[in-house]
Amino acid sequence: MTSAGPVSNPVFLEKFRRVFKSASLFGLEQIAALAVYLLLEEILRARRRPFLGFASGSLPTGSRPILRYAFYAAAVLAVFIVRFVHGRKMRTIETTDDPDLILNGLSRMSFFALLLAEIPAVLGLILFLIAGYNRDFYVFLFVSLVLNFMYFPRMKTWEDILQKKPAACPR
Repeated sequence: MTSAGPVSNPVFLEKFRRVFKSASLFGLEQIAALAVYLLLEEILRARRRPFLGFASGSLPTGSRPILRYAFYAAAVLAVFIVRFVHGRKMRTIETTDDPDLILNGLSRMSFFALLLAEIPAVLGLILFLIAGYNRDFYVFLFVSLVLNFMYFPRMKTWEDILQKKPAACPR
């Protein structure tokens, strides 16, 4: 981090590094959780071949497509929520002048966005467990992976926000 702006205090820089490291580790844990979901799905598919879901026999006729659409709609809703809330919170954070409040806001926003980014993968795993849709699980997992990449904490972004530098791409 450069010494320009209100964040040149060594005590604050140490706090910044600690909070950023915590947010980054949480992001890595979220990505590891996605890998665990994939491993669980693959083991279950291999051991119970052909896996048609635990509830596939009890689903009413014709409800499987409705179930799929409902899960896709919920995943799309999760994507919109994370995009909307993240953008709104970032605008609030960027208007604050207190570096400690900005850092706390960035930390909370990172944790929140990363948690929401995992929702599509969880929905895909649930859909797979219910109805055995492994290809849909892969789609949901990919969406979560992309969201994790988008909202993974980046030191340069945090520094720019703390130093009140305008974003390269306006929101």
